[in-house]
Amino acid sequence: MATTTDPALATAFSALHRELGALYSLIARSFGLTTQQIELLCQLNGHTPTFGELATLLGCDKTNVTGMVDRLERRGFLTRQADPADRRVTRAALTPHGIALRAEIRAVLEQELAGRLPTADRAELLALVTAAAAALAETR
Repeated sequence: MATTTDPALATAFSALHRELGALYSLIARSFGLTTQQIELLCQLNGHTPTFGELATLLGCDKTNVTGMVDRLERRGFLTRQADPADRRVTRAALTPHGIALRAEIRAVLEQELAGRLPTADRAELLALVTAAAAALAETR
């Protein structure tokens, strides 16, 4: 970890976190969901994670995941599946309705982000954000 500090970098990341949170909240409300629910739906991209894996991906407690899954399951967006290798383990999977909703959420999110960023800066920004996310993930 670096020993020098850059207050401007920390301030910029704080502002980015705040603004992304506001955008996610706005999008979530437009779909009648919470921010955490759309984050969970977006994590289910063609795979069926366990509740523990979802908790790690979402940075929350497994009991929070259970509550979110309960609510999303009641609305028909996902189902619970027993793990074929270990029936004690439960996995979350999108239903066809959930797949369509996830695609719609991602499209709105991508449109909102792309629409606010100059085209010329997107590739460089993508590389920097990807590198920052990977570096931060190493600390978990």
